[in-house]
Amino acid sequence: MAKKSKRTKRAEPSQKKITKNSINISHRKQDYIFLAIITVLLIYLLKPMVIDGLSPQGVDVVAAKGKSHQFVQWNKESGEKALWNPAIFAGMPQYYDYSPVAFSIDNILVWFSKFASAVFLYYLIGALGMFMFLRYLKLPPLIAFIATLMFILMPHYKALWITGHFRKFRALMYLPWILLAFKHFENKKNILSAALFAIAFGIQIRTQHYQIIFYTGLMIFAVGVYPFLKLLIQKDYSRFSKSFILLTASLALAVLMSAQPLFLAKEYLPYSKRGKTTISLSDKTRLNEANSKDGVKIGYATQWSTHPTETLTWLIPHFYGGMSQEKYTGKEAPQLKGMDIPSYWGFMPFTQSFEYMGILTLLFATIGAWFFRKNNLIKSLAFFSLFLVLLSFGRHFTSFYELFFNYVPFFNKFRAPMMSVTINFFIFSVFAAFGLKYLYEISIGKMDLQAQKFIFYIMGGFFFLGLIIWLFSQGFSFSSPGDSRYAQQTVALFKTARKELFNQDLVRYFLLIGLSAGIVFAYLKKKISFVIMGIVIAIVTSIDLIDIQSKTGTNYTDPQKLEKQYFRKTATDLFLTSDKEIFRMLPAGKSFSSNRDGYFHQSIGGYSPTKMYTIEELIENNLYNSWDKKLPINTNVLQILNVKYIVTQANLVHNDFQLVNVDNANKLNTYLYLNHLPRGYFVKGYKIITDEYERLEFINTPAFTPSDMALLEEKPLKVINAPDSTFSKLTNFTPNIVEFDTYTDKQSLFVISELFYPPGWVIYIDNDAVKQVLKTNHAVQSIVVPAGNHKIKIAFEPASYYRNIKIASVSVSILYLSIIISLFLGYRNRKRLNV
Repeated sequence: MAKKSKRTKRAEPSQKKITKNSINISHRKQDYIFLAIITVLLIYLLKPMVIDGLSPQGVDVVAAKGKSHQFVQWNKESGEKALWNPAIFAGMPQYYDYSPVAFSIDNILVWFSKFASAVFLYYLIGALGMFMFLRYLKLPPLIAFIATLMFILMPHYKALWITGHFRKFRALMYLPWILLAFKHFENKKNILSAALFAIAFGIQIRTQHYQIIFYTGLMIFAVGVYPFLKLLIQKDYSRFSKSFILLTASLALAVLMSAQPLFLAKEYLPYSKRGKTTISLSDKTRLNEANSKDGVKIGYATQWSTHPTETLTWLIPHFYGGMSQEKYTGKEAPQLKGMDIPSYWGFMPFTQSFEYMGILTLLFATIGAWFFRKNNLIKSLAFFSLFLVLLSFGRHFTSFYELFFNYVPFFNKFRAPMMSVTINFFIFSVFAAFGLKYLYEISIGKMDLQAQKFIFYIMGGFFFLGLIIWLFSQGFSFSSPGDSRYAQQTVALFKTARKELFNQDLVRYFLLIGLSAGIVFAYLKKKISFVIMGIVIAIVTSIDLIDIQSKTGTNYTDPQKLEKQYFRKTATDLFLTSDKEIFRMLPAGKSFSSNRDGYFHQSIGGYSPTKMYTIEELIENNLYNSWDKKLPINTNVLQILNVKYIVTQANLVHNDFQLVNVDNANKLNTYLYLNHLPRGYFVKGYKIITDEYERLEFINTPAFTPSDMALLEEKPLKVINAPDSTFSKLTNFTPNIVEFDTYTDKQSLFVISELFYPPGWVIYIDNDAVKQVLKTNHAVQSIVVPAGNHKIKIAFEPASYYRNIKIASVSVSILYLSIIISLFLGYRNRKRLNV
């Protein structure tokens, strides 16, 4: 009986004291109610997707369809997985980009997304994680509810899923779970907590948005470094060793459970334009210096940097005009009414999102950060937040950014320094929760009531900041460098519209500051309860953030109808698909950067931020650098890349090109390149050019003829002769396998127009693997073929893909097994104590 009584006693502290500033419902019921409200709100906001089954019609969404259609169809028809994507940029690896195969919780979410909106599911995951994290920190349910609204309603997130940056959105929604799991590990320091943390962080790694993952790792370090140092200072070496071993094992397993795709992305990186500074013949000296290290050029990497003054967009959405394209609904420039105007006039090339965090979020975040500045979590996050802000300045604080760009591993593979601020959306929401906590604790007498004056100092500071902004705004130009494209009268209208948007936001700013001050004053003077104040804050915050969200115009469509409409076959498509030969096409002009052609054809154009650097260099340095003044296109590149047709709006008048189709509806002409080369062919000789600049320059000269000569980067191990008689026929083509029947009367060089990628491609001659595959013509590959008849097979079979799936599967199994065993042992111990 005594033991029973003891058990009852342990449950008593969970019963929260009811005060006049509390909701007269148990905390557990409040949790359910608030989570239900959040769910209903998300369903309401995302109704077109959740209820109507529609999808946002974004540029990147359409681009993804064009890029993936061919290999997705092949996957369905063959039952195999295409590890190489032949559709865009003359082909590129696909195996590194697949979702994780090793089963974990995130696979369940992927499965559910087949039946429900993926955007809704991940918003719900982010909301649940944020709410549980704040409740774990012992904040009341109402405060957790308000801060969760602040977090999930950030306008930036909507811009992410509208434009197709879904990986980034998913990675951000996992942030609360990771910090929750890490704080749990910090408190418990046992196998169960370590395994939970590993799974939370590992699942984020599996989203494949490595820049957000990198910042998350830094956040874990920032939060975790003090507790570990404290153990060392206290000379508690036993606990330090145990904690360190557990954390190291946890991080290792988090990485290993993500081996596929993480290690595969690392394998591809050196061959991607993200992993190498692409060279430019027009700026040889400067780029030779830049090419001393891998990664993108710092100028390219820092285009999207936050100017210090652009941090004010966190408070005033249209401080620099908002987004690059926004529908104008104002009154000052009636000629622009209902039109999409270039409202952004800041320092970045363009922007597709609002970085607004909400006046109330930042106000209460400031209160929380100030009054809990001695709290270790708040202190760590505050320093980390400042670091992120400085990092986001990028090219506007080059000396600081270059420290990381030049010396931190993999950092030079990232672009868009302003992306670091997206972590602050989460951090500031946490600070805001602590600001509300401070006000709540005043109500139950835990703090000196005189401290309320500091709250009004902070509010006064926000009001004074608004006045300063208003004074300085009188000298704002409201002009953008891009305005030079427009007539002077049109530019004047744009400036009027931008100024109007700014002034409206400034009025909004003062109204919200005044409303916040009024509601807090009423609460501190005991005119209203904390509950009433909290409900008002929740409503005002939601209205404020949702209103800014709504300015990110969203066109919803049925995804199947969108696909049928956007990718409806044109006369050009019908003509090209009627040719059953394997070939590539060149979409010349403005359509080059579109993935639409990749939906049906094998194109040397398209869009991918991670395309292979060799094809990037051929396109940038050679494709439109012809020695033939009558022809703007370098035919050497066409021959290297197996281009048979050119589709263009222009007229090509040249003996090498024959007009074979006119698409009047789309104003497109299709030209047959009469001297096109097949996917595989023999050459008479070779020339070794090891210097990449010299090689690209030689491709731009008439001295190079790809049909006769191959440009190599190393000497062949076998003797090569000029053949008198050759034959090659492509007999089989799939994304993973290309096969040829060949004949040559002498041992000679066979060039294959598939991009050189040794981690994936394996070439066989009569079922024997070729030992030396030569990088050829800067981008493709070749092999030495003995005299006689031979079957040549080029197979994309990266051993790393299957190996890393096994590594990830073993790691996931270890983690879940650790959790099951820990829970079982814990249950057995509790049962033994209660017997």
